[in-house]
Amino acid sequence: MNVMTNPNSTSINFYCPNHLKTNFDELVKFKRVSRTSIINSLIEKWMRDEFQQMKEDDELNRMIREIKLRNHKNTPAQPSKPKKSSWFSSTSIDDDYEPPMFPNVSDTYHTDDWNDPSGVNRLFEDLK
Repeated sequence: MNVMTNPNSTSINFYCPNHLKTNFDELVKFKRVSRTSIINSLIEKWMRDEFQQMKEDDELNRMIREIKLRNHKNTPAQPSKPKKSSWFSSTSIDDDYEPPMFPNVSDTYHTDDWNDPSGVNRLFEDLK
C-alpha cells in the first residue's frame, strides 16, 4: 500500500470514551465533514482562546505591577514622631494611648415610643 502523506502533518492517536466517539461519529456523518477537520478546528480554537487569555492575564499582571510601583513611588515618606520632652521617657507603644471618648447624649430629647417599633403612631400624633 503506497500512501502519500503530507510532510507537514503528523498522525495522533489518543484514547476517547466510546460514547463520545459514537456521538462524534454520528454528528460527523450528519454534517458530512471529516473527523480530522473537526478535531483540527477544535484544537486551533482552543489554542487561540488560550493564547488570548494568556495575553489578557499578562496585561492584567503588568497593570497590577505598574500600579504597585506607582503607589510605592508616590507614597510620601512618613515623618518620624517627635520625641516627647518629659522627665520620664519610655519607648513603650502605650505612651500615646488615649481611651475612647464617648459622646454625652441625653435621652430627654427623643419622642420615640418604644411600644411602637414601626413608628407609625408618630405620624398620627397630631390627630389625637
